[in-house]
Amino acid sequence: MNKAQTDSATEASAAPQEERAADLCVVAELVEIQMSIARATQQEALQAPQPGADYCQRIATVARSVRLTLLLKDKLSRQVDERRKAAAKREAAQEDFHDLRVKLAMLAAAYEVSKDNEEIQRRVTEVREQLERPEVVELIEASRAEVAVAALCRRWGFPVQVKQWLEMADEAMEQLGFLPSDDDDPPADPPKPRAAAPGRSKPPDTG
Repeated sequence: MNKAQTDSATEASAAPQEERAADLCVVAELVEIQMSIARATQQEALQAPQPGADYCQRIATVARSVRLTLLLKDKLSRQVDERRKAAAKREAAQEDFHDLRVKLAMLAAAYEVSKDNEEIQRRVTEVREQLERPEVVELIEASRAEVAVAALCRRWGFPVQVKQWLEMADEAMEQLGFLPSDDDDPPADPPKPRAAAPGRSKPPDTG
């Protein structure tokens, strides 16, 4: 996922979190008000009790109110934590989807330009090793899928057929059961069935 998409997703998930945080501040203030009432009631009961006043009932009422407010605060706190965890999980899944899509596209390119099984194995191994290099990982993380694939094709001497390589990656991801959680880097056209190239027993193992 590129930086702009990450920032957009972060801002969207931050809005409800900020609302929950504001609610927690209000609840905390309510608890403090209720405790002030309880302290004032205690002070009056000890220093200047009023005739006919049921201070035990007053304290019990305030205590119940405080207890319910604290339960609400606990519930809101859990919701904030759950939203943060869910947002982090979604972001990680989107990043993984983007990373896997680019890697599969480059493996598809290596597969398509190879002439036989021996060359397929050699190129696929080389591409896998190159994809683990820090500068390549950084390029993929910082770029849209089309930009990353085009740059890597030029760097490694593959035909810059970005649309074709990404369509093959999408087909592979569909077969593997991976589905995008949003419209991150959607393919330009629906994938089309592709006949196997002569002399190739099977696609490269994507591990």
